[in-house]
Amino acid sequence: MRESLLTPSLSPSAAPAANLYSVQSSFVLAFFGGPFAIILYSALNSWKLRRPLDALLYVAGLALAVSYLVAFMTGYAPLARLIDLIGGSAADALWRALALALMGIVYLMHRKQHRSAALFASTTPSPWIPAIACALLAYGMKKALEFYILAGLS
Repeated sequence: MRESLLTPSLSPSAAPAANLYSVQSSFVLAFFGGPFAIILYSALNSWKLRRPLDALLYVAGLALAVSYLVAFMTGYAPLARLIDLIGGSAADALWRALALALMGIVYLMHRKQHRSAALFASTTPSPWIPAIACALLAYGMKKALEFYILAGLS
């Protein structure tokens, strides 16, 4: 019999895995808070995981959200045609769709950690305070950007 099979494979000095915020809270925040909120909220998970290269994806997501707002506020022709085709509430629907798409991309980035947490039934931290803070910050970011765009159009 091999003695190496009886030795523990995990050392006790290994750092415990980070407890990430749940996927459900990310979904709810993406739906109600928008792209800026989910980017801020997901950046907290990446910070907990000590993954600084995730910031590149967040910058790309911010650029996509800002470009959508600029296109919407300036009346970019293809987007305006799409909004006219879908209906009056299409701008909000597209904003939420963008947020949910970003949430899906971030979930794919952190899928391994979420599945590991589900497998070991680890408790997720309470998302209330960070989610509310991210939603308020995102609302302020959106309003500031809208103000800046409208000031530039005048």
